[in-house]
Amino acid sequence: MPQDNERKPTDTTPANRLGIDYRDVPARKTTGPIIDAHTHIKDAESAKLFFEAADTYGIGDVVSMTPLKNVNVLREIYADRLRFIAIPNWEKQDATEAFRASWIDDLTTFRERGARVCKFWVAPYLRGKYGLTLTHEFLRPVVEHALELGYDFMIHVADPTLWWAAGGKYEDTAKFGTKSEQYEQLEWLLARAAPRFVIGAHMAGNVEDPGFLAGLLERHANLYLDSSATKWMVREVSNKPAAVRDLIVAFPDRILFGSDLVSDPKYDTFDHYASRYWAQLRLWETACDGESPIEDPDAADPPRLVGIDLPEDVLRKMYFENARRLYYES
Repeated sequence: MPQDNERKPTDTTPANRLGIDYRDVPARKTTGPIIDAHTHIKDAESAKLFFEAADTYGIGDVVSMTPLKNVNVLREIYADRLRFIAIPNWEKQDATEAFRASWIDDLTTFRERGARVCKFWVAPYLRGKYGLTLTHEFLRPVVEHALELGYDFMIHVADPTLWWAAGGKYEDTAKFGTKSEQYEQLEWLLARAAPRFVIGAHMAGNVEDPGFLAGLLERHANLYLDSSATKWMVREVSNKPAAVRDLIVAFPDRILFGSDLVSDPKYDTFDHYASRYWAQLRLWETACDGESPIEDPDAADPPRLVGIDLPEDVLRKMYFENARRLYYES
């Protein structure tokens, strides 16, 4: 495969370690629109740079986990281009009755404002700090209220496998659980919510094991996966390009495109936002084999980007048709 992500002699940043001109968008394999089905647009001011990059890379509609307090003002600016996923007020996250009651109230308000999907973030951190998983009695009323309101679901259930390695943040499996144990709550939700759909964020947290993901998709017709968390996707797809390609080609109707970009004042450069789109489009559309332009402390040095050159019909589904069906037509 061509070595086309080569270092260039210019100033570099964590988002652009190769000195790429991200405004010079590489030729696209497909020309249709892209829906970014996994973002975090926090406020109107920081959204400006995000949407500048999105416009540059052909991103049309955007689905966001936006704080409830900012939903109305962002809707006034971006109208139907921006869809919202219901989330709690994570700034006040704890395991108290007050937080749970606020979360339940916010689900109602988000639904009144048009949200069709709600997000449960049940990463191992939640188990480690509060002893909570989605099946815990503390969270059951939240799930049941979401079902009563007619929501579909997104769930963050696991993190990179290497975080369970010796010296990793989840090395203490007595506290955080093993990686395989994280999936009991996902399979419970898939059964409880069926036939409503459940999106497994970040390739259901296990892009490292395409065979495992294939088993989940085969067992649960209501499961979808998104490609968000760009550094994670680039790192692990590049480690197993053929196996990930086979997975996506086998389940083309079940994969959504997502960046996981967070609009935030601390990300104050166009390159930060554009780098994620540049890298993902290269990952899915080309057979490139070279360095990733984005610094990744979890990757080997230098970080690699190996593209899997998906067929055009698969890309159209992943980029647009699947998200359109779930968020706009179902």
